[in-house]
Amino acid sequence: MSDHLAKEAERLQNDPVFIAALAEMRTEALDTLAAADAENRTTILRLQQKVAVIDEIRSMLSRFIMKTEPVEQGEASPYA
Repeated sequence: MSDHLAKEAERLQNDPVFIAALAEMRTEALDTLAAADAENRTTILRLQQKVAVIDEIRSMLSRFIMKTEPVEQGEASPYA
């Protein structure tokens, strides 16, 4: 994993506009999902997928950052 990718992931993870945009998109999707017609499976699935993708973006940024963090001496590697 490149240091550049990790740095950009960390920048995005700490960017207040990006954080706010993801939070707003997720909130809107959940609010719409809560009010959705239970018979409209297409809408329900689409909104659930939207929330899942937003959560995965956050998770992926964290994984990009973690992959480049060095293991400190004395710290056990998860691969040991």
